Amino acid sequence: MSLENAEQVAQPEAAPMMETPSEVASGGSGNEFLNMIPEELRQHPSISPIKDVENLARSYVNAQRLIGADKIAVPVNPTDEDLDRIYDRLGRPETPKDYGFDVDGNVITEELAANYADVAHKLRLTPDQAKGVLDYYRSTVEQEGAQSLELAEVAKEQTVQSLRQEWGRAFDQKVEAAARVAQEFADPEMFNITLADGSKLGDNAEFIKAFAKIADFRQSVTSEDTVAEMSQSSVMTPATAQAEIDAIMNDKSHAYWDRKNPIARQKAVERMQHLMEQLHG
Repeated sequence: MSLENAEQVAQPEAAPMMETPSEVASGGSGNEFLNMIPEELRQHPSISPIKDVENLARSYVNAQRLIGADKIAVPVNPTDEDLDRIYDRLGRPETPKDYGFDVDGNVITEELAANYADVAHKLRLTPDQAKGVLDYYRSTVEQEGAQSLELAEVAKEQTVQSLRQEWGRAFDQKVEAAARVAQEFADPEMFNITLADGSKLGDNAEFIKAFAKIADFRQSVTSEDTVAEMSQSSVMTPATAQAEIDAIMNDKSHAYWDRKNPIARQKAVERMQHLMEQLHG
């Protein structure tokens, strides 16, 4: 036997190529995953997305987690009956009355709660969902109410400051006279009308001044003045006092300038002092 023949006899045959676990999991080399399962299962829709052994293992674990769980089937194109059945299982009350909303008699009244319960039931809301929406509505209304009150107080204070500056010592008299006329001729509900800035009409400076002018006009053309009105008639606004002061100062024939008539001049001086008090307080 030749040396060449001896080497050929001694050389072992090549071992067949083996697939690694990773190759098997990813389909392998020529040994695809689908070829590893019975033919009758290969075309099943639940199998087609699975590409390797790892996916198969994960799918199996997830399926085991769902076994025994209370599942809700969701149709592709659910009808109203399907949706009612689904949301009933999710916790929607049997009837609107079963929501049991809290009624405070202020923001949430009996009527509002009943109407909202009907809407919530038609929308298939669970009790927690319906309560969450109602709580948000209540909070929003309460915040807006608090802001409106704050704006009304600010506007009222601004009106008082404005009229005090304009009317001076006659402020109380003017306001009281305007209030009497308003109560006599105006509907009380008118005073509570809310204006664009959040203030009430009854606290509006121009509204009060309008009724004060009506009171002044009535006093000048009628004899309906009360004793209180007559006793306060000497109180003047700064503008009125200033106008009379200017008239006296510009009228050199006025008794204020007549030193030859001390009695008349004294009364004129006293009148001027009174006017200055009205002007400067």
